[in-house]
Amino acid sequence: MKQALIIIGILILLPFQTLAANELPLAAGLCVNKANRLIQQEKIDQAVSVLEAFRARQHEVDKKKTNQKGYNHYYIDFLLGNCFLMLDQQSKNSAHVKKAAISFNRAVEKKPDLTPAWVNLARCLYELEEMEKAAMAFVKAYESSKDKKAEHLYYASVCHTFTKNYTQALLVFNRLVLAHPEDIKLEWKETLVNILFSLEKYRQALFWIEELVQKFTDKKKKKWQEILLYQYLTLKMEKKALNYAFFLTKADPLEPKWWKALTHIYLGKNQLEEGLASFIIYSFISPLSQQETALMADLYLACDIPLKAAQTYEIWLTKQTNPGEIQDQVMDKVNKISRAYLDGFQNEAALEWIEKGLTIKKDPGLLQIKANLLFGQKKYSSACDTYEQLSKFNSHKGRALLMMGYAAWNDGRIQKALIAFTAASGFAGQRKAAQKALSQLKQISKIK
Repeated sequence: MKQALIIIGILILLPFQTLAANELPLAAGLCVNKANRLIQQEKIDQAVSVLEAFRARQHEVDKKKTNQKGYNHYYIDFLLGNCFLMLDQQSKNSAHVKKAAISFNRAVEKKPDLTPAWVNLARCLYELEEMEKAAMAFVKAYESSKDKKAEHLYYASVCHTFTKNYTQALLVFNRLVLAHPEDIKLEWKETLVNILFSLEKYRQALFWIEELVQKFTDKKKKKWQEILLYQYLTLKMEKKALNYAFFLTKADPLEPKWWKALTHIYLGKNQLEEGLASFIIYSFISPLSQQETALMADLYLACDIPLKAAQTYEIWLTKQTNPGEIQDQVMDKVNKISRAYLDGFQNEAALEWIEKGLTIKKDPGLLQIKANLLFGQKKYSSACDTYEQLSKFNSHKGRALLMMGYAAWNDGRIQKALIAFTAASGFAGQRKAAQKALSQLKQISKIK
């Protein structure tokens, strides 16, 4: 689009048309010659005055029913329009552009095949932000010219895009493609892709994107490679997306975005190990964000590499500047660290992180891990106390009371065990086990 704006701005530099002396009535020819001399002397205001005064004499022609003098000749309007554009170039006054547009419009009404007038009219309408009219003028410029310039259709298409008339923009561009396939610049094809995207014709755009990727170099090539890969993913072309992402990582292995994209594709196919491998390479060439660090840790955990997962979660925690603001996230990571160390048979490290987490918040997940760990280590007294704390949470109450009873029983606190089992028997999920434990405890008490 920006390229189009630059070129449209240059249209003011089109050379003025000159006519053979016998093509203009004598009076009109003398007027034009006088105006041209003033233009060459850069006396544009005076040239405008001469041309307007000559046109004003048309009322005399209307009375006499003759036009031999040429007061209303199209070339007077065309030259007058050019003068207004020259004034605009000097002072940047939109009023001059409006007057130029009126003059060029009069010229094409009198001579519809005057291509330069259509071109300059289009340029004026563009500057006045009358884009639909500008588009029409560019089409007329194309149709009226003998050499059929491709850029006129291109500019017409661009003008339609500014009014979001993408359907008409595509129709004009398709006309351009059919008539001038060899003249379409790469930048124009970028515009076509934008039009197709606006109409959600993504599959139709693929052909053009692939060509842009092939022919562009450097930054633009990379931009369109990224767009092409995204389109493959969006259009569910999974095999193409995977093959292309793999190709990109080989062609440009130091570009992080290709490894990240490859990771995304692998994870979408639930190929976690392959996804982790490509993500590790990504981490070598690009610092991980907090979100990416968490994803890396989750992948390690999912791929059964618990100690590496724990270390990566720890890195995530060290990057938190104000953990209080995201307590839930912190507690989630502490939970995962604790479980990861347990899975890696690092019980003491797990317990250490549990204690750190519990200083932040009495989290039931951490309490459960701690209690189970202590029970497994046969530290029944501490386990009993921890299960008791856990029983304060309704979602854990039944299970916590049952385990509290077992811990108290193993610790020799029979009365506490009886109380815990009795309370646990009130929960459907623990009723059978609790009643069995109560029966055993009562038999033991009788024997004693």
